[in-house]
Amino acid sequence: MDSQIYKAIVNAIPDMIIRISRAGVFQSFEGATAELYWPAEAYLGRHIGDVLPPDTAALFERKIDAAFRTDQIQYLEYSLSFNGQRRYYESRMIRSRKNEALAIVRNVTREKQVEDELRRHRENLEDLVQERTAELTRAESSYRSIFHHAGSASIIVDHDFTIAMANSKFEELTGYTREEIEGRKLWIDFIADHDRERVERYHYGRRQGGRVPPEYECQIIDRRGRTKDIFIKVGMLPEPGRAIASLIDITALKQTEKDLRQREALYSAILEGYEGMLYFISRDYRIKFMNENLIRAIGRNATGEICYQALHNRSSKCLWCVSDQVFDGEVVRFDIQNPKDQRWYFSVNVPILMADGTTYCQAMIRDIDQRKRMEVALRDSEAHLIEENLRLRSSIQQRNKFGDIVGHSDAMQEVYNLMLMAAASDANIILYGESGTGKELVAGAIHNMSARSEGRFVPVNCGAIPETLLEREFFGHKRGAFTGADADKQGYLDDADGGTLFLDEIGEIKPDLQVKLLRAIEGGGYTPIGGNEIKKPDFRIIAATSRNLTDMVQKGLMRSDFFYRVHIIPIHLPPLRQRKEDIPLLIDHFLKAYDRNMRPAINDRTLQTLLAHDWPGNVRELQNVLYRFVTVKRLDLAEDTPANTIDPPGAVETPAALTQGESTNLSELVAVYEKRVISAALSQHRWNRTRTARALGIGLRTLQRKMKTHGIM
Repeated sequence: MDSQIYKAIVNAIPDMIIRISRAGVFQSFEGATAELYWPAEAYLGRHIGDVLPPDTAALFERKIDAAFRTDQIQYLEYSLSFNGQRRYYESRMIRSRKNEALAIVRNVTREKQVEDELRRHRENLEDLVQERTAELTRAESSYRSIFHHAGSASIIVDHDFTIAMANSKFEELTGYTREEIEGRKLWIDFIADHDRERVERYHYGRRQGGRVPPEYECQIIDRRGRTKDIFIKVGMLPEPGRAIASLIDITALKQTEKDLRQREALYSAILEGYEGMLYFISRDYRIKFMNENLIRAIGRNATGEICYQALHNRSSKCLWCVSDQVFDGEVVRFDIQNPKDQRWYFSVNVPILMADGTTYCQAMIRDIDQRKRMEVALRDSEAHLIEENLRLRSSIQQRNKFGDIVGHSDAMQEVYNLMLMAAASDANIILYGESGTGKELVAGAIHNMSARSEGRFVPVNCGAIPETLLEREFFGHKRGAFTGADADKQGYLDDADGGTLFLDEIGEIKPDLQVKLLRAIEGGGYTPIGGNEIKKPDFRIIAATSRNLTDMVQKGLMRSDFFYRVHIIPIHLPPLRQRKEDIPLLIDHFLKAYDRNMRPAINDRTLQTLLAHDWPGNVRELQNVLYRFVTVKRLDLAEDTPANTIDPPGAVETPAALTQGESTNLSELVAVYEKRVISAALSQHRWNRTRTARALGIGLRTLQRKMKTHGIM
């Protein structure tokens, strides 16, 4: 189903769809729920008699019973009082399931008001006609004045259809002047062909004393050939054969009714014809509407429930959820393999703005498993075996470790599942997470499990490359391309050919380079600096960031087409403070790297201190705290040191090797001292390498080299 057509229909149709059990209990509300006196949640699960006036509740119960007895559509009209004002409703009710009826309710208060207006107008016309008739019997001059100053189009018609008199409103209605009408035009000449026979019958029948309606509707044709719907009221005058008629233009009202009927038919056809699964959720993740296909898929109607609980049996928001982006106005499309049934689905998520200003996230999900299976079948045998192996491994319920990634919490189990699915796909991946959450470890694990494991894993820290060198580093250059280019040099894209390109902190790439990268990602290739040959390497991108890329797109700092090209499979890595149950496991993992005789004991007090810490530097901070704990036998957390300062050389603890007489080698002591200073500075600056390098007075690359040398990860 076209999402734009569907959106137009949903926004246009003013209906409310109610599901009611055979026992008279409200099951769900969709559509124009603003028509409810209370929020829909106040009605759900309650009996009709508990929330509706007795006479209205009794009417509903009779119609529900008739719908189940006859299997025929039941029509009912009723009204309700809202803050002293009465609203009128029309409803069509039909049995939709074994023990459930479907009621489509429309607010017809406006139509009722128009009818009341017309009735009052008719009454006024009757009074006016009577008044005119009385006056015309006294003197023609009297009723001429009233006639010409009437607020509606009026004419006086003779026995032979000649229009004897017409007022200014009739001139406006038809486009003719009175001089062109009076005594020259027949009333029947204005009538549309399909209404002429009926109007003639009424005209002569009224003069012969027959039973003719005093008011009716018909169509007339004005001077410009336009068809207009009119409501007409006719009264006989004392003068033989003469009648006075007053007309009201109801063309706009008729067109509105026609449009509503057409939109209702189209809306119903779209809902009934869509073969996929469809549902709406509100900002609090509650399901507002489910189509029949989705209800059948999960075995029940979960309207009103939390989506991730009802649809995925989860206790927290799905890691792949895109509702925040949708509520920000984006349309998000992606493929995903459902962890429950292992089938592939294509999901289109769009924002739906309701008439009352409420925004819903509409998810339209189509099963594409057959297409995906065919793609898998075309892979070579080695890739096929890898995927099958991953599929078997994904059935494991609990894992404490995934390669070098440690954690048994629910959040990490979800990350493991997504890693497995991502490894089985060749789509681009984006890793979201704070600094120190292990994004590069996750990227490397996905690469090693994928069909590209034989190729290179090329990590690129986008924030560490000077802007002037970005293009050269990514695309390479030819000999002689610039001063100092003494030989050809491959870029990162060439290095990653057949493998994986890991772009850490992808948000640091400027929009002008994004354009060139996008062309290479989409298969258009690139040209090295100083070269003419177009290269088209085969690589997969795994990107990582600690920034909000959606905000960057909105601010123009990232191109939307580049964002959607890398944001295909998102994986969110939870910060350590949100999975503290993994801390004991991580402590054990890191301490095993040291000789047993060097490991200090972790008592309850130490463990509680570690569990109580927020870990702004995440797993990397924990690793370095444990390193210092093993080295200096003292627990030193980030908040123990004044912010934005580092210990001066004289304040740094003397290396244990010197005090114990184990070593007097100057280079070894300097190395120990340097490692402690760098570790302390990283903790103080929450593992932000740029700020740490600036505080230490060294370059970012120098800091990274020293961290690698000292094993500070």
